[in-house]
Amino acid sequence: MSDLAISFDPRQLIPFIPELLLAGGLLLFLIVDLIIKRRRGVVSAFSGSILFLLLIVIALTGDKEVGSYLFGAVVQDGVTVFFRVFFAIGAMISLGIMASTFKNEGEPFILVLSSVLGMFILAGSNDLVTLFVAFELVSIPSYVLAGYKRQDPRSGEASLKYVLFGAFSSGLMLYGFSLLYGLTGETGLPAMAAGLIGIDSHAHLVGIVLILAGIGYKIAMVPMHFWCPDVYEGSPTAITAFFSVLPKAAGFAALYRISPLIATMEPSLGISAVGLLTIASALTMTFGNLGAIWQNSLKRLLAYSSIAHAGYILMGFAVLVHPNTELHSLATQAILLYLVVYLFMNLGAFLVVDLVERRLGGDSIGYFRGLGKSNPLPALALAVFLFSLTGLPPLAGFIGKFYLFAAVVKAEMWGLAIIGIANAVVSLFYYVRVIRDMFLYDPSPAMEPQVSKEFNLGKLTAALTLVTVVPTLVLGIWWQPLAEWIKSRVV
Repeated sequence: MSDLAISFDPRQLIPFIPELLLAGGLLLFLIVDLIIKRRRGVVSAFSGSILFLLLIVIALTGDKEVGSYLFGAVVQDGVTVFFRVFFAIGAMISLGIMASTFKNEGEPFILVLSSVLGMFILAGSNDLVTLFVAFELVSIPSYVLAGYKRQDPRSGEASLKYVLFGAFSSGLMLYGFSLLYGLTGETGLPAMAAGLIGIDSHAHLVGIVLILAGIGYKIAMVPMHFWCPDVYEGSPTAITAFFSVLPKAAGFAALYRISPLIATMEPSLGISAVGLLTIASALTMTFGNLGAIWQNSLKRLLAYSSIAHAGYILMGFAVLVHPNTELHSLATQAILLYLVVYLFMNLGAFLVVDLVERRLGGDSIGYFRGLGKSNPLPALALAVFLFSLTGLPPLAGFIGKFYLFAAVVKAEMWGLAIIGIANAVVSLFYYVRVIRDMFLYDPSPAMEPQVSKEFNLGKLTAALTLVTVVPTLVLGIWWQPLAEWIKSRVV
């Protein structure tokens, strides 16, 4: 232990200034939350300021200390910097959405920032132990957030399901880790990947499948998706917006870090690494889109939609583990670009759903019928987000899907490409159904008194709507700067 202490260089902490600042901000936030009694707007502004400061620090220090640190447990590279920026921006928008729901409460903001701290660590995890601890730091605050409306039975049910599925999936993932550790005797991801090359063992396949099951729970991958619709529906809508993007992206960050382990898997029982992720992608996008067709609740519809979009992103991971390493950079760029696009269009969709639920009292499609006539601005914004989620040009969703399909076609994975295109066509049906009801139908007689009521967006909601609508529109026609920045992170 003494040798370990002597060999430690404090300068190794320099790359972790964002994490240290966030941890210090959290401690300060706890004190501020206890002191300030009239907290209306203060806690949300304070938490947003912390994240804005983090963005500045990341911009100034992000690329200066590239390498592995803390005895190889953490790595800082371009992808780590990308995810830090992604999580900070996504958290700022999510906290803005939450500000209207939790006006005088500080705990939800503290929980979100705690989860974001786990996401920052997870983005650079280079060791199984670090990855698992960061994974749990992301998950545990989420369990509390899901059940934050203690007086609502649905919120309690959502939290309980989230905890049970989370505990089960964590156990599966740990068992998978133990199998791979047993095969290699290593916990560091690079050393483990090197040790797994050439190992032809069913334990390798079982370990990878169990790890995928654990991470698949976080990204709502079939068959680990069962919690998603119920948790999204039962949680406060502002919290659901956070769930739909950031913890899911954290799961993809973890999947990216373990993808070298998956790529080393020799074909076993007729299943290769590419085949395993191809099956997962096809099942996830198909089940998500088919499940969304029958939904009457916008929150459940968007929950199934998020399952489908996880399937689209998994197409990129199927290319990422392809034996042709020349495709890996293209696949990584496609995954990261799609995550950025998904951030704006999905948070924007939940922003409008949250607004309608707060103003009118519900999230069923009946509350949106005729909305385009009584409240055209939020209806137009929601239409933009839904068309973008479908992947129609000239919106950002089209560019995101284009990059993913380009990677799949480049890898000559024609079957997966056809399944993806067919699913995009299916998704058009249930997205357009909502848009049709908003603009072409009048409110039903039972809902007319609520839906026909005009409501003021509010300054914060209007600003957040612009923050999400503008990138969704602009990135559909001028995406090259973002694509070049992402490419510089990957190369």
